Amino acid sequence: MGLDAAVFKSVSAMEREFPDYRFQREPMTGECEVIHPEGVELRLDEVVAYSRRFGNISHIGALSITIGEYLGEASALERLVLYSGSHGGDVIEEPSFGELERELKLIETSSDEYVREFANGLQELIDMARREKNPIVFL
Repeated sequence: MGLDAAVFKSVSAMEREFPDYRFQREPMTGECEVIHPEGVELRLDEVVAYSRRFGNISHIGALSITIGEYLGEASALERLVLYSGSHGGDVIEEPSFGELERELKLIETSSDEYVREFANGLQELIDMARREKNPIVFL
């Protein structure tokens, strides 16, 4: 168990990669499903543009405490990402990216290597989500 997040490829990216297939986008997560030809199922690594494992439950708990010391317990990072070490199915949509990025700027130069790694990974997810025009999805 742990905290994993991903951004799914956009429909246009999928159509470029698989020109013989037609896709339908799941509205909440942005995940593309093959609708033609019928019966085709793509692997997760074929539909994900970028994924990141942030750590196991105890690692996320430690990150939450450390980052809470920088930002306080009511931060967007705590509210949207670090509140649980194993939440799945949740999404972070574009309107929240700016708030998260402001907080990431405050922690990206932390002396704690794991905090910096977390900040860099989440920023990469945000960048990819903007590029693909899809939310960040916790798996």
